[in-house]
Amino acid sequence: MTRREIRECIFCLLFQYNFYEEEEFTEQMANFLTEKKLSETNEMEIREKIDRLTEKLPDIDEKIAANAKGWKLDRIAKAELAILRLAVFEALYDESVPVGVAINEAVELAKMYGEENGYVFVNGILGKIVNE
Repeated sequence: MTRREIRECIFCLLFQYNFYEEEEFTEQMANFLTEKKLSETNEMEIREKIDRLTEKLPDIDEKIAANAKGWKLDRIAKAELAILRLAVFEALYDESVPVGVAINEAVELAKMYGEENGYVFVNGILGKIVNE
């Protein structure tokens, strides 16, 4: 699996994270990963990143909220919020991903999964966060 495909799986799981309690999410994640028929290595990487990301979620959400002037987290479209969470995690907490790559990949995900101009919103928020 490519890094982009792994990132897309993590995005899908983060999107689901918006809709489930922790116990239900764990079950949904297991179902999702089983359906994907991933290698053991890829599944472990995805699980590890989801665990690390959800651990940092309060800090990540605080950064998003502070830079999304006029937008409360619950008003941000769920796809864009999941993309922002993933990109902020990668840019600030995952040393294996260069900041520019995290932003570019987030914009690409927003073009595929977000609202019509969601990628502009995502790019703007990420630009503010990484330049703090």
